[in-house]
Amino acid sequence: MPSIKDESTVEAIARAFCGPCKRNKTETLKLVGYSESYYNGGRSAEVVWGNDRIRAAIARIDKETGGKREHDRTVSVELLRQNLVLLSERANNGDIQAIQARTAVIRELNAISNLHSSTVFDGHDKPTELSPDELDVLRANAKRLTDLKLRTG
Repeated sequence: MPSIKDESTVEAIARAFCGPCKRNKTETLKLVGYSESYYNGGRSAEVVWGNDRIRAAIARIDKETGGKREHDRTVSVELLRQNLVLLSERANNGDIQAIQARTAVIRELNAISNLHSSTVFDGHDKPTELSPDELDVLRANAKRLTDLKLRTG
């Protein structure tokens, strides 16, 4: 589970909340990698949303963006890549929830890149793609997850 003691987690929560999650607290915590029992259990309200550092980060982003941010493909891709970095370390250590969340982030990156590259011209010649290293890590984690499911049941 992400730790709000880590400044990168605080920043990820604030950016996700102000960006792709459109100020939806549950969706924000899902995207950042919190478990369903955590964001549906009520503790998130006091622990995460009551945290002064998170409130300050959200206020700073609101000030920078004028309080709202329109959809911007470049911003969405950047936020997803930031989340991918945050989740990768935990996923590489075998955290199943991080593996699942990272898989969702990679799928979303691919969906944005492939869908928009064929329907919208944004001045980029090539869609955003995952590197071979990112694909190898994803394959290894998918295999590890499959092996775990087979052993447990």
